[in-house]
Parts: sequence; C-alpha cells; structure tokens
Amino acid sequence: MKKNVLALAVGAALTAAYVPAMAEIKVSGRAHMSLDHMDNGADSKMDLSSNSSRIRFAGSKNITEGLQGFVQLEQQIDFDRRAEDNSGTRGNTFVTRDTFFGLKGDFGTVRLGFFDTPTKKVRSFTDMFGDRVGDARNMTKGTFDQRFHNSIHYQTPAMSGLTFDIQYSTDNRAKSGDQVATTGERDSVSTSLTFKSGDLTAMLAYEAQGRGDNAKDWTAVRMGATYNVAKGFRVAAFIEDADKNSNDNTVFGLGTYYDLTPEYRLRAQYYVAGESSAKNDGASMAAVGIDRRFGRDLTLYAMYAATSNDSGASFRVTGGGHGSSMAPSEAGKNVSAFSLGAIYNF
Repeated sequence: MKKNVLALAVGAALTAAYVPAMAEIKVSGRAHMSLDHMDNGADSKMDLSSNSSRIRFAGSKNITEGLQGFVQLEQQIDFDRRAEDNSGTRGNTFVTRDTFFGLKGDFGTVRLGFFDTPTKKVRSFTDMFGDRVGDARNMTKGTFDQRFHNSIHYQTPAMSGLTFDIQYSTDNRAKSGDQVATTGERDSVSTSLTFKSGDLTAMLAYEAQGRGDNAKDWTAVRMGATYNVAKGFRVAAFIEDADKNSNDNTVFGLGTYYDLTPEYRLRAQYYVAGESSAKNDGASMAAVGIDRRFGRDLTLYAMYAATSNDSGASFRVTGGGHGSSMAPSEAGKNVSAFSLGAIYNF
C-alpha cells in the first residue's frame, strides 16, 4: 500500500512538472443601486436605478521572465431591467465595458480591445460623484468620456513620476453584425501625460475623434488634478476645452471629500459649462452628499444635486454613469435630484 501511495505521489509530481501553470482568473464586480427622486422643472418622479453595475473576469500569467500576459472581460449588469431591454437597446451585448488583452514588461504596457481612453480618465479620477446623480458628465455631456472600439493602447513605464499614454482606434465605431455602422474614416486618438508625486496627481490629455466623410475631427484638451491635503481630505480640479464642429466651449469644476470619521465621508463638487458660440447655453451644477462606509465592500449614501440652465441650455443632473435619467422639460428649465444609494463591491 505504501509503495502504491509513493508511486502515485511521484507520478503526480512528474506530471505537474510538465503541465504549464494556468492563469489565475479573478471574478469581481460592483452592484450599485439607488432610489432617486428627480425633478425636470415641470414634473417629478421616483425611480429605482442601476448605476454602471458590472461583473469582471480578469486573469494574468507570467509568460517568461519580465513578460506578463493579462486579459479582462467586463459586462454591465442592469439590476433594474427596464422595459426597453427587450427592444435590444440595452443589455444585448456581452462585454459592454473595458475588455482587452495585453502584455506588460520593462517596455511598458500594451493593450488591445475596447476600453476607456486616457482622456476619459482625467474626468473619472477628479469626479466626486461618478455614476451617481451629479456625475460630472452631465456638464461635459460625455462626448470625450467614451470607450474606443478597435483600440491599441501603449503606456510607458513611470519615469520620475511621469507616465505617457497613447490610445489609437483604427475605427472608433460599434459594428452591427459584420457591417460597419456608418461610412467614412473614423480613426481616433487619445493621449495623456500623468504626473504623480506624493499627495499630488495631475493629468494633461488631448483627444481627436474622427468624424468620417471629410468632416472636421472633434477635439478636446483636458487637465485634472487631485491633492490630498491631509489623510481623508482631498481636493480636485478639472477643466476641458472642447471643439465640436467649430462650436467651442469650456467646462471647469472643483470637488472635495472630507472624512468626518473613518466611516462617514462628506462629498461636494461644483461644475460650470460655459457658453458656446450659440450663446445663452451655459449651465452650472452643484452636488453634495454623505457616505456611510462599511469597509471597502459596502457604501450607503444620501445626496442632492441640482443643475441651473441658461435660457438656451438643457443640461441634466442624472446623466453620465447613472442608469436612469430625466431631461429638462424644456430649454432653460432647472433640474434636480435627491438620491439614496448603495454600492456593494464583490
């Protein structure tokens, strides 16, 4: 009996020596739900919303010394399952969020797939209410907060606190079956330079989105910075100068959070969208809230946000990564929302 056990142990060891190590696959995600009371200036409603909830499958493996391969598949989950889901407009595509394959080594990082642009990340790391009501994308309108299709991304190694990113899309459009949705060249590029030193993080980004059919590219320059004044006290600043069809406008914002205790965090931000050449189409948005945190896994929050529109503007307060939205009843109407939410990370 002992000889048989020994033989089995030796055989298993020899077999393991010839079986390559498998990549470690991790499953994680987020459930983010909120109960919102929204007012569009003429009417109001109560709604339950799923806000960029997601599930992620990620894996990595050391291929050779100094070379690592990695992969990620990420899918949005709509816990609220609205009626329009059955029309095919929502939830009909797998891997609707950052999905890619990549290689990492001393040369830097290369990724191929569909994922956030460096320009989008300027907004996301300065936004105090990402995916909630009061999301900064209500002011930027999300034009330069996209994921590029058909993307090639390169990030340099950090050098004296500096990192450079460039992402190129051969054709920045979704596809319907095997057919490209529209005609014309739509290659796009997004770049950023990031500086990190101690409590300061700053980013400068430029993006040009090809419009096709000899149309002028849409372009934007973004700058953002966060600074940790003290433990649990952060301030943030953001500015965007965008040009869409020669219609130039600027958005800037300030935000902060402050930890009253390890469990309670106060948040606030204020954003302004300047007038474009159309005039009287600017707006401002203010948001305040409080979080009750239960470690990293669970956060409960209460918050209020409001947008004040000029006579020719129709900015929202419930757009961006927030699942449900309510447009102003007409141009010039102010909008607001009160939200109770829960975020569970798993």
